[in-house]
Amino acid sequence: MESGMTPVDELTGMIEQSAAVDVRLALCRGEDGWKISYGEVLIDADRPSPDRTWLYSDDAFVQRRLPGSLVADLLREKPHQVAGLTVSAPAAQSSGNFQRLAGQVRWNNTALPWPRTEWQLSPAKQASTRQRTVLVGDGPSFLHAAAAFNAFFYEAAVETGPRPSHMLWRIVRLDRRGRIHRVTIAPDTLTVVVNGAELAGAQVELTAPDGRQLRPLGATGRVRLRLPQGLAPATLLMLRSGDDWLDFRYFPLPGPGGDGDRSVIWDLPGAEASVLVAGGETEYVEFKEQLPVNEHRKKMLKTVAAFASGEGGTVLIGVTDDGQIAGVDATKLDELVLTLRSMIRSNIDPDPAVAVRPVPLDGKTVLLVEVAPGGRWHAYNREKPEFYLRRGASTVPARLREIAVRFGQAST
Repeated sequence: MESGMTPVDELTGMIEQSAAVDVRLALCRGEDGWKISYGEVLIDADRPSPDRTWLYSDDAFVQRRLPGSLVADLLREKPHQVAGLTVSAPAAQSSGNFQRLAGQVRWNNTALPWPRTEWQLSPAKQASTRQRTVLVGDGPSFLHAAAAFNAFFYEAAVETGPRPSHMLWRIVRLDRRGRIHRVTIAPDTLTVVVNGAELAGAQVELTAPDGRQLRPLGATGRVRLRLPQGLAPATLLMLRSGDDWLDFRYFPLPGPGGDGDRSVIWDLPGAEASVLVAGGETEYVEFKEQLPVNEHRKKMLKTVAAFASGEGGTVLIGVTDDGQIAGVDATKLDELVLTLRSMIRSNIDPDPAVAVRPVPLDGKTVLLVEVAPGGRWHAYNREKPEFYLRRGASTVPARLREIAVRFGQAST
């Protein structure tokens, strides 16, 4: 990934060139109208976002597709009418940080299929702390503005959620030059399907510790690469144009490992479970001999929350701590899956992206619980949130500084 700085004038010019952009705003009532406390801008979205307005006495949350010129004016501190409200923005710093991200990286609650560049603009002057008041109005009721913010932007119920107090604007532009649409990984081949608007001369590169393959992208947008020894750990699949990358996928492990990327299809019936079991418990893999119940379930749920808060992972139910295949009762699979999903939904907030599937292994049935990376904190215990991370093969409580940094707050 690449990062750097972009002057705010360039950002406003880029937004102005777009006929329409999707915007979400958090507003606070001021003496001369409504002030933007935080705004998100998505450029070149696949479809318009639905209109939403939550209006309270001193707070408002608005989602609209707006002309790019109007949004550029807001960044220039010019007031405009948005959803019937007179809206203006405070001054931002003269430049914003940017980073380029590959496709399928999550944006709030959604994995965007296209690669993107994302900018963050901080306010020129830090806003003063506001008094916490209950919100009741033309939207759902909340105990305070922070809870409403998390529900509107992240569909999260945690009251201490990830409101980015250090950020005034978050601007995202999708890169439609080219993307990796689908990757199918079989025992001895990898097939990649690519699409995009600027693919002339593009190449597909597969780099592993033991070698490199480079193939031109033909008219079909489909390339097949040989994997004589299977997919090696630390393999990088890159879609490139000259010396620039368009999209990529990275495979730190030789099996799914809970990456949750829906563009990647593992055509390895039962093989990925064998690989994960052979590798033992790691930062991305946890074994459970059976589906835990009562007081024993907390340990597994903390691990699921840690996987979702980190880089994802897989819980294998039906495997002992030393890697022996115990299996689960194959006659009660539906009941086990429903119980597991209910446990996760009731105890982890926000609800993580989890895929549960049975896999045959050594004549028995093992449940694979594949947890996708969430890109933010997922708390165990909705009433009294607890935050966890994986360190090696252990699940440990997150440190206060780590929690604060992820929530965009300075740790003190």
